[in-house]
Amino acid sequence: MKVRDFDGGMAEWERAGLPMESGEIERAPGRNRPATKKMPFAEATARWVAARSFGALLATWFWINLGCGILYWAISFIPSQGLREQGMPMTAGANALLEAIYFSFVTGLSIGFGDIVPVGAVRLLAIVQGGGCLLLFGAIISKLVSGRQEELTEEIHRIAFEDRLGRVRTNLHLVVREIQDLTADCAAGREPSDAVLTRFESAAAIFAGELRTVHDLLYRPQTAPDGDVLESILAHLDGGLREFATLLSCLSGERRNSPALQTNVRSIAALANEICGECVPREYAPALKAWMDRIQDRSRSLAA
Repeated sequence: MKVRDFDGGMAEWERAGLPMESGEIERAPGRNRPATKKMPFAEATARWVAARSFGALLATWFWINLGCGILYWAISFIPSQGLREQGMPMTAGANALLEAIYFSFVTGLSIGFGDIVPVGAVRLLAIVQGGGCLLLFGAIISKLVSGRQEELTEEIHRIAFEDRLGRVRTNLHLVVREIQDLTADCAAGREPSDAVLTRFESAAAIFAGELRTVHDLLYRPQTAPDGDVLESILAHLDGGLREFATLLSCLSGERRNSPALQTNVRSIAALANEICGECVPREYAPALKAWMDRIQDRSRSLAA
């Protein structure tokens, strides 16, 4: 809810007793707009890590260690600075470069064998490198673990989704069978009793609930159902709507106008009317669109 939703503005907002902030808005010097608040370093770092892939983080860690190794070697040209091996200053040759890179990766991994030690100002660099690489390496491990967790979560969602589809198909099949039995009794000339009407009202309630589930699968799909499975569900819906219309026409006016039954029938007709080949947001195969159009036609006859 926002202030602009109130016609009376701030005055109406205050009269409604809604929370208000006190104090003045801090504005940037020389501008007429609020100053942009700087993002904390920890939050900015977390977002940067989250936006990078596992390979990109690993490459960053590698280049940091390689760059620090070259820097250690370059600083060794300065007297009394750089690295020492067995108490002796390292030379500035090619072998020294490899030794400096070796020391850098050992520091980045936080191993610290102690065969090579920093001297002078490079000790501060070694501390910063060790801490930064340790945090970055932790982020790499976390990224690797979270990736696996995402795969497991997706697998769980897939299994739950398939189980949900299976329940929908089973429930629709049972409801359609129940309505077919009631329709057969009605067609044989047996007037439905109050007990039979209760069965019909229960079947209508279950059918309306399953129809809502199918509606969500078509309009808000977290996972696209398989075409064969969806065709089976749509076929059950079409058959159920047909049997519903037949049984309703067989009921007497008093029983047909039962409040519970009428509520469910209106809900079924409204939901089924929104299922058509051109209504749902996703493009389906022509065969599935034909089933959807048939369901919409059934809904119109049911609502009549």
